[in-house]
Amino acid sequence: MEASLTVSDLGEIQLLKKIFIPDVSSNTKEINDDCAHFQANGNMLWSIDPCPTPMANWFNKATPEVWGCYTAIINLSDIAASGGTPIGMLVSLEIPDNTPVEFLKRYQSGLMAALQKADAKLLGGNVKSTAKFGATGTIIGAASEQKVTRHIKQKNCTFYLVGQSGRFWSSVIGNHYGWDNLPTTIQNELNEALCFPVPQTKAGQMIGSLNFEVACMDCSDGAANALFQLAHLNDLDITVYDDIKWDLDPNTTEFVLNKNINLENIFYSFGDWQLACLVPNEYIEIFESKLNNFTLTKLGYTQSGIGQVKTENNRILNKNSLNQNFSGGYNSINSIEDMISKFMDIPIFIDESMINQ
Repeated sequence: MEASLTVSDLGEIQLLKKIFIPDVSSNTKEINDDCAHFQANGNMLWSIDPCPTPMANWFNKATPEVWGCYTAIINLSDIAASGGTPIGMLVSLEIPDNTPVEFLKRYQSGLMAALQKADAKLLGGNVKSTAKFGATGTIIGAASEQKVTRHIKQKNCTFYLVGQSGRFWSSVIGNHYGWDNLPTTIQNELNEALCFPVPQTKAGQMIGSLNFEVACMDCSDGAANALFQLAHLNDLDITVYDDIKWDLDPNTTEFVLNKNINLENIFYSFGDWQLACLVPNEYIEIFESKLNNFTLTKLGYTQSGIGQVKTENNRILNKNSLNQNFSGGYNSINSIEDMISKFMDIPIFIDESMINQ
């Protein structure tokens, strides 16, 4: 009987009492106010993001836990990119009346699992009856002593990605086109990256603890987007290495190539939630030493310029490949075929002669 309960069977008061409030943390004993109570010392970080529809939804893998995880990570990643320490989230849920109670229990489980891995709390939130399910989180964090933004004064820097690369889109390709003979263990690892990506919160805190300036942003829109934005924001030209030591295992690399997918597309497109960092060249040894417990990929180097991104063999970053809202990006695409066409078929870098064609 309980398995068939919907939120309309419980009502708002019992829904809050049975599912959400038990997970709420506060600095006061009262946890049923309309505002969260907490004490703050020093500079704070504050961000807000709605939960995107997980790509796993196209493959019937977007469990309630996946939705909960994505609600957390899209906000946790913003704190990481600012070098901060996450404190807690408020989550506003829009819930159809016929939503199974079991869905919300599992959603809450996924949300809390992601927050707890980041040592963050659920401070409270809101529930509202609507026609379509949706979740928006706002997150609060403690800023680091060394302010971390997307800006940097130094012109001669090295560009790093922090976090694993290529796994998200390898999973999309496998789920859409078939896994061939790729070992089940690798399939499971790739599906974990698709369904439960990891925000780089610990790496962000380490970056915030450094005593030198680092520019940082998260790759929620992809590494290519981060290259473009960091170049333009800092008046830099970025040269991307031709031979990059990506961390993807050989079996997966061969699998992707056998599907006639350009490896650059799986590495530079969104989904893996890395941090992109510009590190002054005089500090790269310290940076690599301090972050030696994290996956680091060295992409290229910078010099003073006009915001141009090109490879060592003079291919230019293709702006048409970038994931941007309102410009045919992820949130505007309505089929998995169009999604793959947009992000796997359009080249990341193109010959300069093709720019105006």
